[in-house]
Amino acid sequence: MTMRLRLTTIALALGAVACQRSAPINKFELALAAGASDSLTQAVADSLGPSQGFVVSQQGASSEPLNACNDRVDATGWQSVGSRIIETEVPADFTAGAQTAQSASWSGAAGTLRASMHRGAAHSGWWTNLITSECDVFVSGAPAHVDLVSTTYGRSVFATIQVRDAPAIEIEGQARSVAGQGQLLHAIRTARISAAWGRAQ
Repeated sequence: MTMRLRLTTIALALGAVACQRSAPINKFELALAAGASDSLTQAVADSLGPSQGFVVSQQGASSEPLNACNDRVDATGWQSVGSRIIETEVPADFTAGAQTAQSASWSGAAGTLRASMHRGAAHSGWWTNLITSECDVFVSGAPAHVDLVSTTYGRSVFATIQVRDAPAIEIEGQARSVAGQGQLLHAIRTARISAAWGRAQ
């Protein structure tokens, strides 16, 4: 509604100037016409931008990139899920996938989350050269390394948790957006290692 009112006002301003062709156009009218033209161009650009994949900037909007060391997600309404590897909180629409003694997965609108026994060296994988942010943290009291990765196919979160007296755990999150990546990061950062992990693997 606001956009329509704005465009109508601009059109009327342009029309008023155009209808006075028979009379000399003064500097004020020229300035009004130029300003209206600029406003119209910006209004059209703002309305078409999102459909072309561009984000229209907003006054006061945060442009801070996602950081592996920070976790600012509001998890209100999330659900608790558990497996023999980890227990964590995920968005309400997530459902469980295959669950075994050595792997567990969940998926929803934000993406997928998979936990399993880590079989490689810490901080190693195909994503090493695609890391946008990384951080050494503690997950469920155990030292962990978290990598945020961005590719042309999507966004990922990789975490390796060094569990004491048990095999290391690897958690991989595949997201469809930055917001989804943030949700998966929160699920990983707040995960709890299951009491069953490391027993009778």
